[in-house]
Amino acid sequence: MMRNTKRGSAGFTLIELMITVAIIGILAATATTLFTAQQLRSKRTEGMTNVEAMAKMAKGYFGDSGIYPAVAGAWPLANPTAVATPWDAASRGAFGVLGFQPEGGVRYAYDFDAGGECPCASGVCFTAIAFSNLDADATLGGVGYFHRDGGGIECPTSIWGWIAPLDAGGTAQYDTAAAYLPSFLQDDF
Repeated sequence: MMRNTKRGSAGFTLIELMITVAIIGILAATATTLFTAQQLRSKRTEGMTNVEAMAKMAKGYFGDSGIYPAVAGAWPLANPTAVATPWDAASRGAFGVLGFQPEGGVRYAYDFDAGGECPCASGVCFTAIAFSNLDADATLGGVGYFHRDGGGIECPTSIWGWIAPLDAGGTAQYDTAAAYLPSFLQDDF
């Protein structure tokens, strides 16, 4: 009489289950990190879009009057975070001369520097910036649009004296909305 020594496969071993759970955990952790980074990049789009809009409005204002308008201080006055803050009446008043008014709430505080706030003798340089703390850490991040005068002089911001953002190669970015890189001691969003 022959015995059947072949066992049936009734399920997974404990080792196989542990390896599967570990792989799923690693994939979930990676996906969560990538998802969070993508959310921050999409929120940064607000700042990029709005500083571009301010720059276009400023150039239109310059075309009509021959000067760039100045905006006193950064608006809205609330501490900028990932939570949208309403664009209030004070903010509308401060940016009224420029004609800038974003729709809905904003996650950034905005500033526009020109004219007497800038070191360019000709008065035809300006800077538009947006700054926030989107990832709720200890540092602010920002995006900026820097327009130099004919002599190549830029207008640093009146808030922290930020200068034009640098690209990955260390070249200053002018006449385009650009994010500050983490190496420039700014936020990592």
